[in-house]
Amino acid sequence: MLTTSRLSLKQVRAIDAVARTRGIAQAAAALNTTQAVISRAIATAEEALGTALFERGWGGTDPTARGELVLQRCTAALMLVAEAEDDIEAASGIRPKLTTFLRWHHLDAVAAIAQMGSASKAAAYLGMTQPAVSRAVAAIGDYAAQPLFERKREGLEATPQARRLASLRDRLLQEIGMEVLKEVMAGSGQGLFGRLAVGMLPFSGQDLVIKAFGELTNRHPDLRLMALPGSYNMLTEALMLGEIDCMIGILREPSPIPDLTEIPLGSEAFTLVARHDHPCLATARSMSDLIGEKWIVGQHGSPIRAYFDGLFKTIGATPPAQTCEIHSFAGAERLVMESNSLALLSYGERQLAALPAELRKVEVALPDAQTRVGLTVRRNGEMSEIVRLFEALLRGYLA
Repeated sequence: MLTTSRLSLKQVRAIDAVARTRGIAQAAAALNTTQAVISRAIATAEEALGTALFERGWGGTDPTARGELVLQRCTAALMLVAEAEDDIEAASGIRPKLTTFLRWHHLDAVAAIAQMGSASKAAAYLGMTQPAVSRAVAAIGDYAAQPLFERKREGLEATPQARRLASLRDRLLQEIGMEVLKEVMAGSGQGLFGRLAVGMLPFSGQDLVIKAFGELTNRHPDLRLMALPGSYNMLTEALMLGEIDCMIGILREPSPIPDLTEIPLGSEAFTLVARHDHPCLATARSMSDLIGEKWIVGQHGSPIRAYFDGLFKTIGATPPAQTCEIHSFAGAERLVMESNSLALLSYGERQLAALPAELRKVEVALPDAQTRVGLTVRRNGEMSEIVRLFEALLRGYLA
């Protein structure tokens, strides 16, 4: 029963808290400690495991792919502690305070005395001093709020609560022993390992991202995949900070941000759409017939908004104000179905042919309506293998 390498219970609590709250400061507040303590706990765990457990993510701190595997074990370990609290309370009527205060040396001391029958023998077995063992047992006895051993002529006899704690120690080692964790990370599966976080600007091919995610999951089950919709400004900032790995949607050509580069993948066309029974479908023949309508268009500064404004300027009209701004393509379509508004959206040929039954294309000629869609990535630094594979899948679908 000599001690083995393992994550400390303080590290376990820190990993769990950072994942739940998505930040060092938030985790420190949740555990009533300092940010420095949380940071040290995470750093020493990462050093011991030889891998990063967290990375900057969309609006917070996210587990890495390997961090997810470790997190699962940490969560399971905390559940084991909670189960032990439940069992001890059910047997004694007293709720122990283990989740917050429990340490390995407490469990080591209890398990060693339960096996050896005395503090002196337990100390020799553990390579600790007898006073240290006695202090550890006294401390966990205080947290349990009940005696853990009864003094007999032949030595110390473990109570049922002490035996339950000894069992807890063994079960925790099966979850967060260092060798166990390293085996889990090394043998978790075949294929690529890591994260792909994709920022999604509105465009009709968003379903292809989900299709690519499905194929990536089948080929590389250990990948951590995220699709995150947002505005151009939000997503480019996240890309520059490393919170996402790439961004997909209508390209600026060129990128207005020097540190970003664009990779064209295919084309779509700006298209006017309306609800299937909208009166304009029977009457509109040019943009001049649509001046008084309500509109759903992309935000100012976006390529589609610039194109929209240009349409009205060519007929000498002031571009109307849009009534609603939505960053989800499906959401914009749904709003058109539920309102009298028209929308200027971009569609590929495949998506336009499969337009929902509730929508119709407004047959008004639009000049130079073609636009290109693709990926935007950081200019500095080589694209990861995961991003390159994602690009190849999308290129194949769009071809």
